[in-house]
Amino acid sequence: MSRIRKLGLSMALSQSLKTGAPGAAPNFWRAISRSEIDLLVRSLCRSYEVVGVQKRSGRPVFDRVEDPAELLLDFPPSVHSPKKYLFPNWEKLFRFRLGGKVLLEAETAAPPRVIFGMHPCDLHAVQVLDNCLFEGEADSAYKAKRDATILVGVDCVPDAFCFCPSMDADRIARGFDLFFHRDGENYLVQAGSERGEALLRQHAPFVMTRPAEPPLPLQLKQGGKELDFPLPTLAPLMEEAYDHPIWERLGDQCLGCGACNLVCPTCYCFNVQDRLDLNLEGGERLRTWDSCQLDRFAQMSEGQDSREAQGDRQRHRFFRKYKYLWDRHQRTACVGCGRCGRECLAGIEPVDQLNSLYAERAQSLVASAPAAEYQPRLAEIIAVEEMTASEKLFRLRLPEPMACRPGAFVQVSVFGLGEAPFTLASVCGQGPQVEIVVRAKGALTQALHRLKPGDSLGLRGPFGSGFDLEAMRGRDLLLVAGGLGLIVLRSLLLALLARRGEFGRIRLLYGAHDLAAVLFRDELLAWHQGGLIDCRFAVQESKGEFGLMQGQVSTLLQDLDIVPERTVAAVSGPPEMYRFVNPLLLSMGVAEDRLFLNLERHIKCGLG
Repeated sequence: MSRIRKLGLSMALSQSLKTGAPGAAPNFWRAISRSEIDLLVRSLCRSYEVVGVQKRSGRPVFDRVEDPAELLLDFPPSVHSPKKYLFPNWEKLFRFRLGGKVLLEAETAAPPRVIFGMHPCDLHAVQVLDNCLFEGEADSAYKAKRDATILVGVDCVPDAFCFCPSMDADRIARGFDLFFHRDGENYLVQAGSERGEALLRQHAPFVMTRPAEPPLPLQLKQGGKELDFPLPTLAPLMEEAYDHPIWERLGDQCLGCGACNLVCPTCYCFNVQDRLDLNLEGGERLRTWDSCQLDRFAQMSEGQDSREAQGDRQRHRFFRKYKYLWDRHQRTACVGCGRCGRECLAGIEPVDQLNSLYAERAQSLVASAPAAEYQPRLAEIIAVEEMTASEKLFRLRLPEPMACRPGAFVQVSVFGLGEAPFTLASVCGQGPQVEIVVRAKGALTQALHRLKPGDSLGLRGPFGSGFDLEAMRGRDLLLVAGGLGLIVLRSLLLALLARRGEFGRIRLLYGAHDLAAVLFRDELLAWHQGGLIDCRFAVQESKGEFGLMQGQVSTLLQDLDIVPERTVAAVSGPPEMYRFVNPLLLSMGVAEDRLFLNLERHIKCGLG
């Protein structure tokens, strides 16, 4: 009981506990010990069939009580619910005899029974069954067992699969005849109906002589699972998600075994079939549990199935639990017992799916909120690499993958100093990681250089048009970069190399101030030596490095052999570089509509 925190009673519940349900006996609490509970159960066994939770093969299950000492009062949720005693998994409706004239023989009346040890969620489940099976033309077979059955509840501690607190089913104030609360080493018993009070007077008169105890404080329970949103918003959420792709995904995951329905305490779908005796002179008409997840459940006369796809069946199951009954009775058909997730072979747990739908909806609402486009997401720095004396590469982990064309940029925030645009040096959409290169120059970029792996920064975007790879497919690529302009062309190169077979010859002309200022040097050399690209360098200040041309990057265009009609050019560098490079490319025959320029400006909005 250490996971249960006791809080004061709310006014509404306190009033409910004082008055009881309509027509019920006044609510009271009396002390009772475990040994006295055994005496009560032993006395009940003389007048009723008593079923309760006992250990069978190491698991708590409901079974007929022969020895009250074996009855468990503190136990985790059982595999099967007590529903099977009110709505059996196999039930004979009547017998019939054949031979000229069919003679019907009615089934015997329901035996008087006590279900001892129902958790609050299972008591709520009985109320759900009452709502459904008493509505319209009442199910007389269920009603007969319901009227003949005494419901005795016990408190519980949710396990890792339970989410009953999120469904308001972890406690109950009515709908039972007796309820036992743990109070240290002993218990308090509470009568919830006149029948429950009479039961105590007849089978435990010693309890009735004790003074009434004050109501127990409301017990706030913590389930292993919980909804991330209020329960009343669940039905509207489901309505918006009818065509959501989650159902197809769940259908691919689901095995269609029907276990979720068969262990559910509120499912009541059934099938009806006749079973003949071996002598073929008579037989029985039976009803057995059925499952909306099984094949042919929704099959019609000509073989058509209105829910042939498993995803449609999963959607029906979720809507049946969380929307349809809410629309009629303002309550869900799920009590959060966790049995479906606990027993599911495919690991489908309702809370995870509902929270996923809610998170997606909440994200879309945030995206549509005023000024949301200016609110950055937090990105974690997972690696920092010194590239030159003034540039560092930062590898960032985002909350989710980012989709964009190569050449896009993001706005990076250092809170307290502002934000600035940085071109992505990596490819988008290949996971939740991106890379940027930062030159330490101003207060914000110097603050970025002081950050280390594990620190976080703000990021919004991506922005910009990016490079159109489809316009480049099947053509030769001529990439011209100057200085930091290589950063954006590196993202383009990575995208091209990921689809290398779709493009012709790829040449990179790269100009820098000196060899020490060359970015991604080892990477470029590896691509060049591997024959993936033809990479050529030019530096303004040379110390006689072998293979480097001295001068501006435009000098690399001299005597360059290209086929203009099949060449696409991409240029990225300082604006003054364009004054020399662009006219040269046009004079070499590169068409204007196949000349892509990276135009960077200091931009605040990130939306232009």
